Amino acid sequence: MKVSRNTQRMLIGAATVAIALPAGIAATSSATAATSTTTAKMLQAMVAEEKLAHDVYTALGSRYDVMIFKRIASSESTHQAALRAVMTANGVIDLTSGDPVGKFDDPAVQELYDDLVAQGSVSLAAAMQVGVTIEKLDIADLDTALAANPAADVTAVLDLLRAGSERHLAAFSGDNMRQGMGQGMGQGMGNRR
Repeated sequence: MKVSRNTQRMLIGAATVAIALPAGIAATSSATAATSTTTAKMLQAMVAEEKLAHDVYTALGSRYDVMIFKRIASSESTHQAALRAVMTANGVIDLTSGDPVGKFDDPAVQELYDDLVAQGSVSLAAAMQVGVTIEKLDIADLDTALAANPAADVTAVLDLLRAGSERHLAAFSGDNMRQGMGQGMGQGMGNRR
């Protein structure tokens, strides 16, 4: 899937830009401090959401023998790296750091992960629908984050993540995926327990 490689290149480029920008972008005024706190919380939520997507796709990829989960999980790792780079550049603590796959400190995120994996474990078609659900959630949350007009380095990364999520959504919901499920990809794609 060459799109994934292009997405990775764009995100790595954005992460490089984010690292190169000065960490002290936020001014010392109280209005900027409030914006900085809001941006920090948004970035923490976004990296948790990217980890959620990665971890769900990893779990479903181990259950079904189709490449879409492995490829998009890899892309979600790249998304996390880009977010973490901009978080580091802006002095934002990553609350997901060190958390193993499938484990979340936030009980609501843990519950969502468990629910999505359970839904996707019913069948491959259900797993594809879980992918659609996750990507629509990502896009909606990215739109909300972008509407807050964050700093340029944050906006650049969020724009790239949104473009990636659009491609992931198309992959999970596209006609070519449904055709692939019924043809050549069908071999060996049953439940692997």
